Amino acid sequence: MTHSLHTNPAQMVAAQPLPAGHRMGELEITGVLGIGGFGIVYRAFDHALQRVVAVKEYMPAMLAVRGSDLTVSLRGERYSATFQAGQAGFINEARLLAQFDHPCLIKVLRFWEEHGTAYMATPFYEGQTLEQRLAGGRALAEGEILRLLAELLGALETLHRAQCFHRDIALDNILIQPDGRPVLLDFGAARKLIGDLMDDSTIMLKPGYAPIEQYTDDPSLRQGPWTDIYALGAVIHVLVSGELPPAAVVRSIQDNYLPLAGRALGYGQALLQAVDGALQLSIKDRPQNVAAFAALLGLQAVSPGQYRLPDSPLPAVPPPPPGGAEIQPPAPATPPPMAQEPAPSAPAEPPPAERAPRGGFSPRLPVLGVGLLAIGGIAFALLRPDGETQPEPNAQPQPAVAAAPAGEGEPAAEPHRRLPTRQDEVAEAGAAEERERAAEEWARTPFAEREAPPAEPPVAATAPVEASPAGTPPARDGGPGEGAADAVAQAPGLAVADKPREAAAALKKEEKKVAKPKVSPVQVQLRILPWGEVYVGGRRRGVSPPLKTLSLPPGVYRIEVRNGELPPFRTRLVVDPEAGGKQDLVISHRFE
Repeated sequence: MTHSLHTNPAQMVAAQPLPAGHRMGELEITGVLGIGGFGIVYRAFDHALQRVVAVKEYMPAMLAVRGSDLTVSLRGERYSATFQAGQAGFINEARLLAQFDHPCLIKVLRFWEEHGTAYMATPFYEGQTLEQRLAGGRALAEGEILRLLAELLGALETLHRAQCFHRDIALDNILIQPDGRPVLLDFGAARKLIGDLMDDSTIMLKPGYAPIEQYTDDPSLRQGPWTDIYALGAVIHVLVSGELPPAAVVRSIQDNYLPLAGRALGYGQALLQAVDGALQLSIKDRPQNVAAFAALLGLQAVSPGQYRLPDSPLPAVPPPPPGGAEIQPPAPATPPPMAQEPAPSAPAEPPPAERAPRGGFSPRLPVLGVGLLAIGGIAFALLRPDGETQPEPNAQPQPAVAAAPAGEGEPAAEPHRRLPTRQDEVAEAGAAEERERAAEEWARTPFAEREAPPAEPPVAATAPVEASPAGTPPARDGGPGEGAADAVAQAPGLAVADKPREAAAALKKEEKKVAKPKVSPVQVQLRILPWGEVYVGGRRRGVSPPLKTLSLPPGVYRIEVRNGELPPFRTRLVVDPEAGGKQDLVISHRFE
């Protein structure tokens, strides 16, 4: 498996890889494929499955060394938390990748901990990374690039549908196999976690590939599918122009990006314009999902997680169901067909009168059909969850009658039955409204002057229960009046009177909500020139610009702004809780 980790003699001395012939269970190390600052990739033989695999070892050379017993140990105790965080990220990445099964995503076969560190085993992939391929002077034609993108976009869409994002797409993370199919390599989760803990963005990010939202913690610059699309656009930029686009953090100060469209590069304008769109500095100006980017490239969706060129033959996979070929942005949790499928009803079937002559049945069948619907409706109502009001057994349920075919007519309720709904609803609505008004008035009262929360008004709403007709039969097989009590329990205004335990819990919850009034955060303006890394209480919040504001709740904060080797700017910021959102706070500094 050829990885982005290139063997370097100096690194090999520092990292000290496991020796050839070393066994870890059924896996035997047979060689080193690559060494990097955060890990080592080995070639290994699986004696149980009788096949060659690749084994990746978590080995951050800046934090740890290997002892004579092959155990990985820290360079110093101060690195313990950082090492453990990176190892947790490594394991989480392995667990995440093991969930997916896409031909263009690296497949994790297993992962484990040993020698004081962590490992993951993957299939052994033959081939070269795009970086190695370009270094060998092998340029790609437009057709090759589009076929490559069709495969990669399918892999990314598979990730994005699970709300997972790669965040580390680059030339050295895309492997091209001998058959031309790409494989998107690891996510580099350990590297990003270590870089974050060490406050070193050069460890976490790859300039040119990383979009502006990866340089900041500003909530207005969220990461999403557009983050991976930007990085993939940077990959194409290198393939067609031979150079990376300017770093996003530099562009945020002065955007010197030169669009590809209109330049004589030997590629179609549609491809160049799509790359320019993917590399827009502003998130809203980029394609918002894989489907939108694929459309700009002229690629066609075959099925979820699969794209092709318009003139390519269809892959040998079963076609998606009707309406399923359109790729939607990630996040719908409920499958659309289930949400849109209408419930079966009588009009969906041909009327019985049309079927009777053909089968020789009596014309009285429509009446029988209505009766069957009524019986079915009663059974459905009795089996419904407790959260819904249940009709009485001997009453003719209106929903079942309403489902009869148009033109059949709707039977009226029985003459001796009274449906005690309208009057009760009026009383219940009034009780609920009174309770809400009392709660709102209590919430507006200054905290020191408050008395016990209002809890009595709903009790008066039980009066409609006593007013119910004495001859009303029970809704269930329980004791007398049980059906009426259940009906009262379903009304929002009566829940406090009939369910004291739930009422007490709800009252405590309401009291907690009111006892802790919400305090709106304050927007603090940042005016840093030419740029600076902003820290609040020792925690990095991002680079300004592009970070323009900080959202801070009331309190006292230590603010520090850094700019390379220049002396840092430090100040103390007080956000007044009394002033709320009316404060006009500005942090201004110019580095010279």
